[in-house]
Amino acid sequence: SATATTAALFADVSTSVVLPANAPAGTVVSGTVVFSNIAGGATATTANAVVGTVTLSSGEVRSFPLVGDLAPGASQTFTFTATVPSTTGTNLDATSTVATSTPESNTANNSATDSLVPQFADPAVSIAPIPSGAPGQTVTTTVSFTNSGSATVSFTPTILVNGILVPGTPTTVVPGGTVSYVIPVVLQATGGTVSAVIGTTSVPDSNPNNNSATATTAALFADVSTSVV
Repeated sequence: SATATTAALFADVSTSVVLPANAPAGTVVSGTVVFSNIAGGATATTANAVVGTVTLSSGEVRSFPLVGDLAPGASQTFTFTATVPSTTGTNLDATSTVATSTPESNTANNSATDSLVPQFADPAVSIAPIPSGAPGQTVTTTVSFTNSGSATVSFTPTILVNGILVPGTPTTVVPGGTVSYVIPVVLQATGGTVSAVIGTTSVPDSNPNNNSATATTAALFADVSTSVV
């Protein structure tokens, strides 16, 4: 008598996905996804008709139907793009999945997820107190722009001196940085007023409530008198 046996052959497809750790909100980033057949040993076999997908937290799906057959130890790498969310508190998640028509020894590694944290700007404006003086006197104040966010931001501020527009200067402020401008003010009979507004930013602003400021001062007057008897 005689007996012959054979072992079943299995594939073991797996996947990994990588996003940047962070990026400015609203920008487009690139991610990387890998589809592999990590089957090993005497029972390893080629994974046939391998297909993969990447599902984004926005609901978008990136499909990779051309992965094809993967021999044991083989892999294929692809790149994809995604838009970083512009809503505070919302991360960008990417989940990759892989499947094959070949029986697998392990399906627990058929999906993977990575996350990206959006970066926001938080520009703010402040105006130093305007010195008092006589009408017609020129004094100066300082308009300062800061950024307490995590992304560099650019904008062209609107600055008014006594209601008259001062030509705006394109301004870029790095996280934690400050950009300041010295502004001359010709005092009027009613004093002086300087106002500044940040306006449209290059990166979504997490707190627009600190994007404007106004400073005023009063003019100083003498009051000479005389008498004769």
